[in-house]
Amino acid sequence: MKRTSAIILLVILLAITLIFITGCGVVGANLRLEGLNLGAIAMEGKPIVGLPSDKINLDLNVAAQTVKVRTSANGTILTLVPSGATIEINGDAVSFKGLKAEQVKVEWAVKPAD
Repeated sequence: MKRTSAIILLVILLAITLIFITGCGVVGANLRLEGLNLGAIAMEGKPIVGLPSDKINLDLNVAAQTVKVRTSANGTILTLVPSGATIEINGDAVSFKGLKAEQVKVEWAVKPAD
């Protein structure tokens, strides 16, 4: 139930973001995924490693006028149009395809102690 709520909230957030962006005539979008587990994130099939916390937030700077959402037996897939990038959410795992490293900004969900 918690996972379903998180996916619904993410879809609503994406839709609101795209409505504002479309109204302003801007091509790019900033998508933010919050509270992700580090061990469950992959980019182009390779896990992201070497970060000092296991909870992170990701800001994705991509060209997106439309976000297509579909479900499959493996989870939920978000396809960003016109960039063609995909975000696949499968249980606790999140995978990205079609993004360049400079389009992904990592922030700590919990700030490390100084």
